[in-house]
Amino acid sequence: MDSGVGGLTVLKQIVKLLPNESYIFIGDQANLPYGQKSSETVRKLTKRIADYMITQDIKMFVMACNTATAAAFDYLSEILSVPVIGVIEPGCRSAVQATHNGQIGVIATNGTVKSGDYERIIKKLAPSSHVYSLGCPEFVTMVEQGLAGTPETQLVVNQRLAYFADKPIDTLVMGCTHFPVLRKEITNVLGTKMSLVDPGIAAGQDVYDYLKQHGALCDPASSDTSRRFFTTGDPDEFAKLADNILGNAIAADHLDI
Repeated sequence: MDSGVGGLTVLKQIVKLLPNESYIFIGDQANLPYGQKSSETVRKLTKRIADYMITQDIKMFVMACNTATAAAFDYLSEILSVPVIGVIEPGCRSAVQATHNGQIGVIATNGTVKSGDYERIIKKLAPSSHVYSLGCPEFVTMVEQGLAGTPETQLVVNQRLAYFADKPIDTLVMGCTHFPVLRKEITNVLGTKMSLVDPGIAAGQDVYDYLKQHGALCDPASSDTSRRFFTTGDPDEFAKLADNILGNAIAADHLDI
């Protein structure tokens, strides 16, 4: 699940590793953006999606949303009957592995930045590291509006990431699953030597590792697989944005929960 289409970047990584699994994706576009809402509200929004997912006989719930992970991961991990995978801890591990000087930047929604989860977990993994966090809520809006790749978006990214101009970071965590869609714009500002961390890649590996370790991988010989896409918003708009992210046409249905 995700607050919108950004979580499709995580799904894309998981499908690369596990092409024989069946997937249900829900983008909660009717309640976008999550990053501007209270933690309590995000927790309630995420739980109702999880409750619906459970009725669909899922074997794992992936929170492909940093804001939802910050607000609801611990809570849902305790109450759900299936394993829960989030994106923040995998992103932190990747950042610690990528940095050479221990200076790490994090861009995320205001909700994720306010939670302090990235800084807390990175510091736990590497106590001598320093974390610079920056809220970039407008990045989510631009991706959801299909504006990636436009001069207007590049200008906004230039202005926002100027914050890092005097920071000694060598690694930047794209702490929102929408942000990898803006990888080109981000690289144009920070340069090709900057290590850009996409938490979705590590989260996908966590999904694979868990299912393999617990003997829960789908039989590769089975042809009975499906990929279903839902949005609480406009399915046509969702499908158009999803095509750009996934690289292939999909059909989406409206979900009223």
